[in-house]
Amino acid sequence: MPKQITDSYRGLRQYIIIILLVAAAIPLAVIGGSIYYEYRASVREKVTTQLKSIVTHHKESIESFLQEITAAMRVATHLKPLDKIAQTEVLQNVFHSLQREYKHAFEDLGVIDSKGAHLAYIGAYDLLGKNYSDAAWFKEVMDKRVFISDVFLGYRQVPHFVIAVKEGEGKGAWILRATVDAARFGTVVENVRLGHTGEAFIVNKEGYYETRPRMAGDILEKIEPGSLDLAPFDGVKFWEVKDKNGQKVLRAKTWMKDNNWLLIVKQDVDEAFAEVYKTRNMAIALFVIGALLVAVVTFFTTRVLVRKIEKADEQKRALDEQLIESAKLASIGELSAGIAHEINNPLAIIGQEAGWMQDLLKRDDLKGIKEMDDFKDSLREIARQAGQCKEITHKLLSFARKTESVIKNVNINELIEDVIGIVEREAAVNNIEIVRQYDEPLPLIYGDPAQLRQVFLNLLNNATDALKRGGEIKIETGTGEDDSISIKVSDTGVGMPKEILTKIFDPFFTTKPQRKGTGLGLSICHGIIEELGGDITVASQVGKGTTFTINLPLEQKRGET
Repeated sequence: MPKQITDSYRGLRQYIIIILLVAAAIPLAVIGGSIYYEYRASVREKVTTQLKSIVTHHKESIESFLQEITAAMRVATHLKPLDKIAQTEVLQNVFHSLQREYKHAFEDLGVIDSKGAHLAYIGAYDLLGKNYSDAAWFKEVMDKRVFISDVFLGYRQVPHFVIAVKEGEGKGAWILRATVDAARFGTVVENVRLGHTGEAFIVNKEGYYETRPRMAGDILEKIEPGSLDLAPFDGVKFWEVKDKNGQKVLRAKTWMKDNNWLLIVKQDVDEAFAEVYKTRNMAIALFVIGALLVAVVTFFTTRVLVRKIEKADEQKRALDEQLIESAKLASIGELSAGIAHEINNPLAIIGQEAGWMQDLLKRDDLKGIKEMDDFKDSLREIARQAGQCKEITHKLLSFARKTESVIKNVNINELIEDVIGIVEREAAVNNIEIVRQYDEPLPLIYGDPAQLRQVFLNLLNNATDALKRGGEIKIETGTGEDDSISIKVSDTGVGMPKEILTKIFDPFFTTKPQRKGTGLGLSICHGIIEELGGDITVASQVGKGTTFTINLPLEQKRGET
C-alpha cells in the first residue's frame, strides 16, 4: 500500500481515538460526580429506612405472635364449656395442642372461676385451690376480657408472663390462664440479626428488659438511667447516639402493646455503613477500571474500524475491477448478439437453399441419379443442422439482448428445457448427466421469461462448477402449496457447510477462486425470485450435494415486477 495512504489511515486512527476518549471521559466524569453527591445524600436515608422497616416488621411479627396465642386460647374457651375444660383430661389435651402449635412456649395452663379460684391446672406447680381474686391481673382480665402481663418472676422465681382470656359473663364467667416462658418468647424478638453489632430487645414503660439483649443486660434488669427516652410517641423514631464506650450507635424504636412495651433495634454506625462504604470504594475502583477499559476498547475499536474502512476501500477497488470486467462481458455479450444476428442470415439462406435442392430432387428427370438417396440424406442433415444452429443463435440472442421486464404466461418446463439446451453439451463433455423430472401437465405461471432464464442458467452453471468432473444434476418441477409451482435444482457435488449457507445470497460473497466469480449471481437470482412474488431456499450437506428450491406463484398481480 502506498505510504501516503498508510499515513492517511494512521492519522484517521489517531483522530478517532482522541474523539472517542474525550466523548467517553466527559460522561464518565459527570456520572461519577453525580453518583458521589447522590451517595452522600442517600446513605443515611437508606440505613434509616432499613432500620425503621426492621422495627415495623418485627413489631408486626411480635404482635401477630401474641394475637395468635390469644386467639388460640379464645377458640379453646369457645369449643370447651367450663364443666368440660375443668376436667384434667380435657385441659391436658388443650395444653398439649397449644404446646405443639407454639413450639413448647407454654409452661402451664389453668382454669379459674369468676371468684378467682383455680379449678383445674396442668403444669409443674401445685396451684390448685390458689385464689387470685386480689391479683391486679385478675381484675383487669375480668374487666377487659384479655390480659397480657409484663415479664415478672412471681413466686416461682423464673421470668415469665401471663396471658389470660375471659369467657362468659357474671357468675358464669371463667378464665383460661396460660404462662409463657419469657426465654422462649425472647427468641421471637432476638432472631433479628444485623451483622455482629445489631440487636433487638424490648423494655417496658418502667425501663426493665422484657427480653435479653445480645450485647449487655438481662431479662428484668433496668436500663441505664438516661440512656433511653421512655416517653410515649406514635410511629417509629430513629436517632444516633454514643454508647458508654464512645461508639456511635444507630437506634430505631416503636411502642407496642398499648404503649406498655418499647421495641428497640440498634446497630453500630460503622457496621451499618460498612456495605455502603464498600460499595463506594467499589464504585471508585469500577470508575477507574471503566476508564481504563474505555481507553483499551477505544484503541482496539478504532483499529477494527480503520481496518474495516481499509477493507471497504479494498472491496470498492475490487468492485470497480469487477464492474470493468462486467462492462467487458456486456460488450462481449453485445458482440456475440451481433455475431449471432449476422450468422442467422446465412443460416436462413442455407436452410432455404437446402429446401430448394430437396424440391429439385423431386423432379422426374433427376430420379435416375445413382446417389439420389445420399443426396436426400445429406440435404436433410444440412437442413436439420441449420435449424439447430438457428435455434442456438435464437437462445443466445434471448440471453444477450437487453430488454425491459415483460410479465406473461410462462411454461416452466419448456423454459427450463431451453436453458438446459445451452449447458447440456458442455455438461456432457464433463461427464455430467442432467436428469429431468417434470410434472406434466404443469400449470402456467405469470412471470418474466428472460429473468427466469437468467436464474435457471445461473443455478445450472453453479451446479456444473460444483460437480467438477462427473456427477448428476437433477431438475424437478411440480405443484406446491398455496397455488404455487416448485422447482428443485439438485447436484451431487461437494456441498457447502452451514456457515457458508447463511451467506450464500449475500452480494459479493463467492466460494469460487479470485476472478472466477463476482459473488453477484445468487444475490441477483434471490432478488429476481422475490420480485416475482416467490422465494428461493438452499439445503446442502458437505460431500453429498446441494439443492436449491424455488417456489413461484401461479399468478402475479398486474404491475408487480
